[in-house]
Amino acid sequence: MHAIVYEGVGKIGLKEVSKPEVHDDSVIVRVHTCAICGTDVKAYNIGITSIRPPVILGHEFVGEIVEAGAAVKGFRPGDRVSLATTLPCGKCRMCRKELFNLCLDKAPVGTYIDGAFAEYLEIPARGIEHGNLVPVPEALSDLEGCLCEPLGCVINSQNLAKVGFPDTAVIIGAGPLGILQAEAAKARGCLKTILVQRSRGRYERAKQFNIDHVICAENEDPVIAVKDLTGGTGADVVINAAPSREAVELAFDLVAKSGRVSLFASVPKDNPVVGIDVNRIHYEQIEVFGASDLKPVNAVQALQLLASGKISTDRLITHVLDLKDFFRGIELINSRDALKVVIRPQDR
Repeated sequence: MHAIVYEGVGKIGLKEVSKPEVHDDSVIVRVHTCAICGTDVKAYNIGITSIRPPVILGHEFVGEIVEAGAAVKGFRPGDRVSLATTLPCGKCRMCRKELFNLCLDKAPVGTYIDGAFAEYLEIPARGIEHGNLVPVPEALSDLEGCLCEPLGCVINSQNLAKVGFPDTAVIIGAGPLGILQAEAAKARGCLKTILVQRSRGRYERAKQFNIDHVICAENEDPVIAVKDLTGGTGADVVINAAPSREAVELAFDLVAKSGRVSLFASVPKDNPVVGIDVNRIHYEQIEVFGASDLKPVNAVQALQLLASGKISTDRLITHVLDLKDFFRGIELINSRDALKVVIRPQDR
């Protein structure tokens, strides 16, 4: 079969590899769709130290089970599935708290074990027994369903920050995840959603989505604009979905007294320290939440939200390409001509 294989920095290629074999406690999935994630783009552009090469990239997928081991329960050939792709050990301190996304002995699909930019994918026992493998509702297409993983990450962050009615929510960054954050916040009952984006191009694109107000930081001061939209108070919750230190600092300028800040996006690891007025957090009782990855329950919640029709999947997925065009997909994302690019690994 064909697959996109990462062998080191600058060494990613379309390779002919062996089809995975089913084991007694695993399933084989025929991959229908797999979206390109920021992790895949980073691996292509600069490499990722935590990747264990050689490994097949890709983890935002929908596929159909074609083989199931004799010991597998709850799944059978013909089932359409997606995955919460950080596979936990089930034994460590974090797993005992059901914080499977923070497992101390995790096995992420697409960086540590082979992923879904391939015609077939094996899901091992640890991906089944802890609930990571989830059925995709019939109402969802393969394209819609492959947003399960990124939307699950969004839901994890919003659960932690208690996003919902009657909040005014500000999201910083109009990339795919920022747009998912804004539409998910609206779906959860926020009375007002505000998206702040620096560049004009993504600002214009963001206006196509179900977001109450979109602010272009090139044109106006986002602090003044948010204060104007909130009667001078600032936002109840601010979610940073932009991978920069400046965006993190801006989040604290936009939040109201007794508000919440969700640090959803990471910042560059070589310079992660930001300047924040800690006294303001102290005196104004501002809550700060970190959020990373998703738990299996969040994948189920994501599929339910996608099935509700409250996420604009048709506008978010801007390109659908064959596996041989994977590198074109990366360049479309690098040039910001695309939001979400989905790959179809099977020959058609």
